[in-house]
Amino acid sequence: MITPRFSVRQDDAIVYVTIHAPHVRAQTIEFDVDDDQFKFFASPYYLRLTFPGKIVEDQASTASFDAATGDIAVTLSKQTPGEEFANLDLLTSLLATRRERDASEQPGRPVIEEMTDGDGVEAALQQAYVDEDFDWEIPQTLAAAGDEPVLAGSATYGFDQQYSGYLAHVHGTANEINEVADPERMTAEERRRSRIACEDAKFDEDYYMDNYINDEDIRPLVQHQSQAQQALRQQRAHQQDSAVDQLAEQLDQTLPADNSDFTDAEKQTMLDLPRKTHIISNKQAVYLGLVDILFAYALDLRINLDEPSVESAWSIGAVSSSLSNLEQFATLRSVVVACFRRALAYPLYRNWELCERALEDVSAMCKLGRRALLKAMLGLKRLFDKHDVYYVYSKLYLDDYCVWLQTAASDKVIRSLARKLHHFELDKDEIGWNLDAYEDLALMTSESDAGESECGGEPEQHAFSDTTEPDPKPLIQVIGDPGTSAAPDSNAQNSAHAATDLESASLTPALPDLLALEQADPTSQPRTQSKKKPLIEIIE
Repeated sequence: MITPRFSVRQDDAIVYVTIHAPHVRAQTIEFDVDDDQFKFFASPYYLRLTFPGKIVEDQASTASFDAATGDIAVTLSKQTPGEEFANLDLLTSLLATRRERDASEQPGRPVIEEMTDGDGVEAALQQAYVDEDFDWEIPQTLAAAGDEPVLAGSATYGFDQQYSGYLAHVHGTANEINEVADPERMTAEERRRSRIACEDAKFDEDYYMDNYINDEDIRPLVQHQSQAQQALRQQRAHQQDSAVDQLAEQLDQTLPADNSDFTDAEKQTMLDLPRKTHIISNKQAVYLGLVDILFAYALDLRINLDEPSVESAWSIGAVSSSLSNLEQFATLRSVVVACFRRALAYPLYRNWELCERALEDVSAMCKLGRRALLKAMLGLKRLFDKHDVYYVYSKLYLDDYCVWLQTAASDKVIRSLARKLHHFELDKDEIGWNLDAYEDLALMTSESDAGESECGGEPEQHAFSDTTEPDPKPLIQVIGDPGTSAAPDSNAQNSAHAATDLESASLTPALPDLLALEQADPTSQPRTQSKKKPLIEIIE
């Protein structure tokens, strides 16, 4: 059967369901209303919706079919008028069965429960599912490397470490995101050590110093207001007139409880998601993995000014430790350190302030609530699904996050995470690359270059440089015959030019030759008896 595209909205007394089912015959359409469930059937379409409250079929309930558009409009009455049905825009949660919905709403009851005679195991299991007040700074102990299986295909990774076998042939594909040498065999600790080694090898101190000094292109990116920050500002402006105690509650209700905020493409993506009920083994790691992936997405959006590029899928995957190294984090500080390290080693722009702004964007997304996070994950899924190789990360992470955010993610935990990220402070020494020293060196180099430019960039100034410079004296001056007129004839000019050319060509050998010719000519007068000035006078 085919699940049709649909949308749901409500008012105080009515729930409105619009179903898009083209090419069906009106006489084959069937409806059924049962307590909190609504069922629709018209071959080949089938739709079952489970609402948060009870609905009834009464005289106010109607249904109409537009054969031209293929839309079926159904109105259903609420059993309790005025009751607010939450999360009607989270389509995947509406498609859940009653058992799946009850399992997500009662985290204290696992879907698979083992009965024991002792109370210790049962109490620990109950506490693991109920406790939502995470301490983000308490590290969780990882299993020892020797205790983990190392057989081929036995290593696990992905969302809540639930997958294996997907990356068995990753090195035979053009996957430039993956940095794990053997994903199917390496343990979590080995993957972590490999990640840190790759980051250390990739970090380029010259690149970092250049981006630190020459930040003309980076400065507009740092000053850019992301869509998440703009949405948060608009929300707060809308809530200014509310009381302070109401404001805290409204921060969680970030988007209206209808479908208007999701596009048709996003709604279709939600309908195409797999139907899953997650039994989370490590909830804190799932939330921290969400921060890691969102940071990479926020950084790429900021670098591209909210317009993803053709390289966005690779850039996001390279910055995210979860995607590139199949990392699972234990503390919030460890995930932020990893995010900053990779953001300073891989993207086009590598700047500390840019990393801080990306972290602020993640905090803004979390403050906006589950719907904003879901929209971000749907956008990520759309980027990766289009790629011939990177679509595997949708299977390993993004599909599950999209379903989990609709069905099982806790608003309380997300608010806690937003507060922690908002007040988070990270020192550059924690990165491990002596960033302060490189910045000081870059400043010294820049000041030195600027000083040399000021001293040697222009020709040396002389005392008379501000006035018109006099014409320099020639090394050879041609002296005319005093007995001739002031204006020499052409022969004299030619002789002067010839003498000048001779001197310029080779002054030293020319003078002895000239004296030799005078001595060889018996008719010539000695130069000492002549009162004439010499033909050539050397000016010292």
